Amino acid sequence: MQGNIVISEEEKWNTVVSCNKHYDGIFYYAVKTTGIFCRPSCKAKTPLKENILFFNSIDDAIKKGFRPCKLCRPDIKEHNFEPNKELIDKVKERLNQNYNKPINFGFISKEFGVSISHLIRLFKEYTGLTPREYILQIRINKAMELLSKSNDTILEIAYDVGFKSISNFYKCFKQDTGIAPKEYRKRNCVNK
Repeated sequence: MQGNIVISEEEKWNTVVSCNKHYDGIFYYAVKTTGIFCRPSCKAKTPLKENILFFNSIDDAIKKGFRPCKLCRPDIKEHNFEPNKELIDKVKERLNQNYNKPINFGFISKEFGVSISHLIRLFKEYTGLTPREYILQIRINKAMELLSKSNDTILEIAYDVGFKSISNFYKCFKQDTGIAPKEYRKRNCVNK
């Protein structure tokens, strides 16, 4: 879409309102009240129309005294910069490393500097699961692996993968796999 394309102010405004990625790099918008400039696809709150200025380049915006947005990072050439995805990847890494320990999502959200509701919303957006569903999936998958390959009791496996009660383990395992852990072990045990 780049080149000598003339885009009307109204089209630019509509692009900003809709956060259209296709216009990134073609123009930038700055917000007079904040002193910040953004890509058209920036997910920050849409400013008032009267507070916006449009620029054709990053240099033009900087020369007029605006600084780059920390959310959409128009100063980074890479179009795939997604700080929310990086955040969720870090949270997933934390959950993968600590799946068998008690998880406090309130503590995790504070550690990463976001509210718990925002963390849950972003996590679901990027993974299709809530953080609780994600950790439960990890625990069940690890339990399936242990049931197939180890001689540990079902109770030991339940505790090893992070469940605090055997009844909750049975309930979650059956919901996820369709069968009880004992039946799963019978069908899949490598050490027969």
